[in-house]
Amino acid sequence: MASNAQLGKIILLIAIVVFFYYFFWVAILPFMILDEGNPIRSLFPPLKYAFIVPTVFGVICLGGIAVFSFYHIWSFTKSTKRN
Repeated sequence: MASNAQLGKIILLIAIVVFFYYFFWVAILPFMILDEGNPIRSLFPPLKYAFIVPTVFGVICLGGIAVFSFYHIWSFTKSTKRN
């Protein structure tokens, strides 16, 4: 089992890699003059997904936070009514 410091470093490294991959995909790749058969283009999905994927993840995350919050508020108010 990894310690908390090691786990934090792994999570940070993954976040940095994902950030630079996304940044290259959205900010640099559209302005590069590459033909469609270039191997660099094969590493990335079409650009339309660059905005759809973060939106879907954002909605899922916000929905999860909302469900989590509503559940705990509901359980707190339920427990205070008994007392």
